[in-house]
Amino acid sequence: MIARLLSVALLLSTTLALGACINKSPDDSKVLASVNGEAITANDYDDYLRARQTQQAPIPDKDKEKKVVLDEMVNRVLLVQSAVDQKVDHELDVYFQIKRQRDNVLARAMLRKYLKDNPISDEEVQKRFDQQMEKADKNEYRARHILVRSEEEAKDIIAQLQKGAGFNGLAQKHSIDVRSGKQGGDLGWFSQDVIVPEFFNAVAAMKKGEVSKEAVKSDFGWHIIKSESSRPRKLPTFEQDKGNIRQLVQQERVDALVKSLKDKGKVKINE
Repeated sequence: MIARLLSVALLLSTTLALGACINKSPDDSKVLASVNGEAITANDYDDYLRARQTQQAPIPDKDKEKKVVLDEMVNRVLLVQSAVDQKVDHELDVYFQIKRQRDNVLARAMLRKYLKDNPISDEEVQKRFDQQMEKADKNEYRARHILVRSEEEAKDIIAQLQKGAGFNGLAQKHSIDVRSGKQGGDLGWFSQDVIVPEFFNAVAAMKKGEVSKEAVKSDFGWHIIKSESSRPRKLPTFEQDKGNIRQLVQQERVDALVKSLKDKGKVKINE
């Protein structure tokens, strides 16, 4: 019984966290029970039951199920009331667990409300897809690289290449991209949307067989690049890509909302 109660309590920790911060409940459904004056309502029961059934199979006898579930809920309320009486919620680790749960639930709920109030139309998705296809590089490329941590090391490797050293051997010896390094720096075929822009733009500007005369810097380090080949890319259709495009537009909506809130808010970060 204790293990079952605890498993359900953990599952519903978000509900408990929010319960601690609600001044007046919006729930006006029928009161099924009360514990030291605290109501357990029909809506509360239904919500608890749904969550419970994600962990445990429903009890076929509905009258028995209601008795068992209400008993669990009463026990939970008693434990929570005792915890508050003994100021367990003031213990630092517990306080932050409650705070994080509250923040997570409210932030997600705010985003759901915002996206519901500002729906993304099919026309908007189609327009963004068309823009993406217009800007998309119509080729895919195959290249090798030697990735190192410093510009000085990159310059030294380029000097060795210019003196006739083999690219594949230097990649195996020096590249910190161990996976491609074992293959002589070979990255296989890639398109614009799967590789960092600095690297892609450099490869797209190179001729077949050309080795970069200067290292290309990215967040990963310094790249010495050898272009291997290029070929026409099979671009996705709207039906294939519309889910990704919708997610992209949705993320932009979210970013705009957060920026608006930040611009309106008073944010101070103490150094």
